[in-house]
Amino acid sequence: MVKSEILSMAIRDQVKVRFLYGFNEVVLDPYFILFEEDGTKAIYGMSSGSDDLRRFSCGKMANIKLLELHFQPIVPVSPSYN
Repeated sequence: MVKSEILSMAIRDQVKVRFLYGFNEVVLDPYFILFEEDGTKAIYGMSSGSDDLRRFSCGKMANIKLLELHFQPIVPVSPSYN
């Protein structure tokens, strides 16, 4: 499977993913995939133990695994988003 397919399945099924990003292992609740201005794909989500939405370039990800851990997406409610 291609990275995009794995990540799309994770978003659709609301399951966590684990991958290597540089030398770090990341466990992520994936929210959405976007094309950046330079044409590259990036995934946005919340990493475990964080309340911040983070961006990860798909080209820098390796060893992507779907985990059998479901998550409930958190919708930030803040005046800055309205």
